[in-house]
Amino acid sequence: MIEPDTYFLSSKEALRVAKQQNRSDDQDHEFLQVCYYNGEKIDSNLANLVHLPINSLVDDLAQGEFRLPTKIDFNGLDILQEEVDVISENLTKAINEAQLFRQKLNNIYVDRLKNAKLDFNEPLRFYLFAHSCTTVMQHISKNIADTLIEMGYEVFFHLYEGHEEYNNYKKIFEFNPHVTININFIRNSFLSDDVFNFVWVQDPMPYLSDDSKITLRKRDYIFSLVNLIDDLLEKKGVEFQRQSFCVNEKIYKLNPSIKREKKIVFIGSSYLDFIPEDNDQVNEAVKFMISFFHAGGEFTDEKIDKISNTFRLDKHYLSARIIPFIIRDISLIDLCQIKSKYKIEIYGSGWDKYEVLRPYYKGVLNYGEEIAEVYNSATFAFAPHQNYILQQRTLEAAACGAIPIVYDCRKLSKEKSYSEAVVFFKTFEDIEKVLLKKSPKKDFKRLLQENSYKGFIQKLLNIINDGQPNG
Repeated sequence: MIEPDTYFLSSKEALRVAKQQNRSDDQDHEFLQVCYYNGEKIDSNLANLVHLPINSLVDDLAQGEFRLPTKIDFNGLDILQEEVDVISENLTKAINEAQLFRQKLNNIYVDRLKNAKLDFNEPLRFYLFAHSCTTVMQHISKNIADTLIEMGYEVFFHLYEGHEEYNNYKKIFEFNPHVTININFIRNSFLSDDVFNFVWVQDPMPYLSDDSKITLRKRDYIFSLVNLIDDLLEKKGVEFQRQSFCVNEKIYKLNPSIKREKKIVFIGSSYLDFIPEDNDQVNEAVKFMISFFHAGGEFTDEKIDKISNTFRLDKHYLSARIIPFIIRDISLIDLCQIKSKYKIEIYGSGWDKYEVLRPYYKGVLNYGEEIAEVYNSATFAFAPHQNYILQQRTLEAAACGAIPIVYDCRKLSKEKSYSEAVVFFKTFEDIEKVLLKKSPKKDFKRLLQENSYKGFIQKLLNIINDGQPNG
């Protein structure tokens, strides 16, 4: 249920509603409803239950970080309507006043951040911001943060969980970082010229393809994950460096206590929902593209253009929806048709929709240890992607000793192929050959060394050192 952030006059009512864990619509995302309350402080661990005495409401809200209430609740109080009207009017005025004070404070934080002079002789302070709605991105940010802490740096990992006002700069002002690291978002408008800001772009964000101008400071450094991002950044005239996925070797590592079985595993969600059931035009294109894929065809730009023109479908839709579905879902269905001595296990959401895959479906895994355990138990990890060889699952599998089987997109990709560490396939027959032969010996050393978080951080430290006046 969607409920607005609310100020409750009754603490009992606030507790009752907070326990419901209702959602609050915060622009594009849904977060927990914030339940402010008056009266005696309640002993509770509920993150969305906030004590806010009426006599300190303005000051507490002005200096607070949670979203401001937009509704006042009188349930649980036995008072006349006239009193309700008066209290409601006074509280609304107080909340509006607090909002003005908060904005003034925020402007002060931003002004001081913009004019901050930093001493790089001090131990470096790193600030990382992540959004709780972006599951993969927040884990990547957390992995970077954990690696920095392990290397001895002071780190503030700021996970925005939706209770806070999004553009609240109090925490970053108090931390006063030398370095900020962001995934996908540039977030440089409030930074002083002294701050090094590293942006690792991993998704085709709207600002990369719209008409907006990307404004960068001298100490903004952009990293691109894959070819697609390279092309978008080049079209925008933005200088960048390549940084492929990294692996957290504290989580993903060999576990000798787990027996490795004659087994191939796949971990990831189905893309079946990308394909509309009732669109004949799309379904005709899908049939054609599956046949083309099974024949060993490559989805080059030229081929996608032809398919786009033939079926009158948007090229981006083909690249972002249909081709990923074919390379992942159809490949996995093909894999399960092969009769071999290898057991097959499938993990992730959506696969139970395929009747043919249900015998192999094992449910959804939590990020981290559960995934590492499964990879440690497998001989092979099936990890196909239409555009690149290196992806999170490829690295995690290799770190746990499972040989990655990846789609052969070497002609389409600019990245290193690491052929000594992975097995390539392009057709059903290629997969069949892999499973019917003796499992190959692979060397993961170079793959893991060149794609570690420590290696990425060292790259950032080199930039910082080179960027100092005496560097």
